[in-house]
Amino acid sequence: MSKLFKANPYSSSEIHRQCDPLPDVSVLSDLTWSDAASVMLPEKYRGWLQDSGSLTARLQQYTASLSLQLLTSGWQTISNTNTSQLMRQVLLSDGQQPWIWGLTEVNALQLADEPALLNWSTEPLGLLLFADDAIGARHFEVTDFTQHSEFLRMLSNWGCPVAQPLWGRRSRLQFRSCPLTLTEVFLPKHPMYGV
Repeated sequence: MSKLFKANPYSSSEIHRQCDPLPDVSVLSDLTWSDAASVMLPEKYRGWLQDSGSLTARLQQYTASLSLQLLTSGWQTISNTNTSQLMRQVLLSDGQQPWIWGLTEVNALQLADEPALLNWSTEPLGLLLFADDAIGARHFEVTDFTQHSEFLRMLSNWGCPVAQPLWGRRSRLQFRSCPLTLTEVFLPKHPMYGV
């Protein structure tokens, strides 16, 4: 693990809570998501929201003390199905202010051939995913999270001011044989906003 990261070692065999995560991530699908290429955004936002490289590596260019705080990691049953998925919520910070809230979702059935993903709970996922050159193309959808009242309530729990806009993106990518869904919210103190 990179020396630039501080993390909390927890097993991914069940959900662990160290501080308040977003309680119900299923509501994220109810937000109005748009194709990132079709949304009129300032260039400084577009450069971040459509960056298909490692977000971890890019954040390291802005701070020497990037840290990961694990909010949840473990298995959850998908509503109205008999399947489970591995879910992880994290905050990436510059050592003081949270910059990114991230959610990663992987279907349990698709993990059989990729055991490396089972041990991801204490590291930024980018260290694993982008060490492999076979990630493939990424298509981004974006939304303004100020329309998500529950998410806005979480900001104060994470020591963040409430500010507009509050852009987030989601993408589906392929890690070797395993598809993942990544959702990332650029929190108010993120460098994208020029603070």
